[in-house]
Amino acid sequence: MENALVGELTGLGLALRKVLPLLGLASSTWHYRTHPRPRVTGPVPQSQRAYANRLEPAEHKQILHLIKTAFARGDSVFQGWYDALDAGDPVASMSTWYRLARRLEPERPTRPRRSRRATAMPQFEATAPNQVWCWDISKLPGTYLGQWYCLYVVLDVFSRYVVGWRVEEVEDDDLAKAMFEQAITGQGGTVPRIVHSDGGSSMMSSTLAELYRDLGITRSRNRPRVSNDNPHMESWFKTAKYHSGYPKSFTDLDHARTWAQSVITPYNSGHHHSSLEGHTPQAVHDGSWVHTHRQRAAILEALALQHPDRYRSQRSLRTPYATVRLNQKKSEERLQTG
Repeated sequence: MENALVGELTGLGLALRKVLPLLGLASSTWHYRTHPRPRVTGPVPQSQRAYANRLEPAEHKQILHLIKTAFARGDSVFQGWYDALDAGDPVASMSTWYRLARRLEPERPTRPRRSRRATAMPQFEATAPNQVWCWDISKLPGTYLGQWYCLYVVLDVFSRYVVGWRVEEVEDDDLAKAMFEQAITGQGGTVPRIVHSDGGSSMMSSTLAELYRDLGITRSRNRPRVSNDNPHMESWFKTAKYHSGYPKSFTDLDHARTWAQSVITPYNSGHHHSSLEGHTPQAVHDGSWVHTHRQRAAILEALALQHPDRYRSQRSLRTPYATVRLNQKKSEERLQTG
């Protein structure tokens, strides 16, 4: 009916470009009505069409194998990609890994999640390791109801490196003091400018206050009645306790200490930290991240030359942030490789 009406109106002398809007028809619609496309014989689905940067089936299998291997270790896609990058051949970009990992959703390691409300916190900033430390004590469940072991951890805010830790049966001021003295000795005698913590009894003890005063350390603490007051430590405890190897309970003190050792040592030397752009805490703490960064950049550049259609834009790896701040506007300045 519309075709006949268009024919009548144009026959009366009206221009086609004026007739089509009156009938609510687009010019492209009318064009394909009057000039239909030839029907395609044997159409190829979009997912099966060949294009220049398409991954080969063998590369698909290789990436899926690497992802499954990471999942078997309890690692995420993020951790697995950086492990493959450091090994010399991630095959494709991280986004490709995530896309293929969606096929393995039932095999993906999962962890419980909960939301945390944003709260205002004390302000400080760190521009190098051993300027600001934070610490806390977390409970590890024992075999019996009401039985707990205390995990003391001191974390460098800039590098996320665990500079000191211990597991004991009780919270004790003297044990905390000894841990800090050992941590300072382990850092070659370097004393942090600020130590941040929550308002727990051990953290606010006179024993630690005297140590801080003798060493010239400024003590930073949360505001009263603020639960999410120590984000770097809370994040670290979540990383540790949500690890796939975290037991439901600890049989004794030696068991708890062995577990802590098995988590902290690989974390410092092998955990690809998302806040450090995939570098490990130890690498940022001792400065060896520069060598790793250059090595990764060279690998990506070689991949771009090998597959120019796959890597169309210039590949660049970001370096870690040059300043870490708490409760201030985030600095976009990055560390330089030299």
